[in-house]
Amino acid sequence: MAYFLGRDVKVAISTEHATKGFTNSTGDAAYGTADSTGVPDLAGIDITNGTGTVTDVTGIDISMGAVDEDVVYIGQRTALKAEIKKDTSITITRKKSDRFWSEMWALGYRWGGDAAAHTGLTQPDTTHGFRLHLAVKDTKEVITVPGCTFTEYAQTLSADGVTEETLTFMSSITPGVGATEDTSNLIGSGTYPL
Repeated sequence: MAYFLGRDVKVAISTEHATKGFTNSTGDAAYGTADSTGVPDLAGIDITNGTGTVTDVTGIDISMGAVDEDVVYIGQRTALKAEIKKDTSITITRKKSDRFWSEMWALGYRWGGDAAAHTGLTQPDTTHGFRLHLAVKDTKEVITVPGCTFTEYAQTLSADGVTEETLTFMSSITPGVGATEDTSNLIGSGTYPL
């Protein structure tokens, strides 16, 4: 687990779709067109120039791990630990400036996009999901986490302070690290096989 202050890192969020994203029109979330103030498509992300970056971030928590299964054979004294899948969780805490992320949660855009809100009851394809890009302020190294789902949303209200919102994304695909954000490889091919 690693925790970063918002002033130390940049975080950008894109969809996994090559041409469709989410528009932030006066705080209202809508799917279909790329929008740098909402969530741009995969081709529209540029963390170095600030396109698609999340503003007013106060903290980011990254947890990486693996889900194991114990396999026991009859007659053997020791159990085998078999890795089933990777598990990456990213929690972003930011100052709430509009209702965009609360609408993304409430309208069912948790799976990153579909012309109609995805219910989560069917198998998503490789264009579903979000892709998160995290970089230290000097942008020398960028962690790219593909195939994320928006798994949790919370608001913290304060009578004498700033209202904050917490966004949690989860992925079961191994993250990539590079000099820039990775937007070239779609899930299921290249760097991120299923």
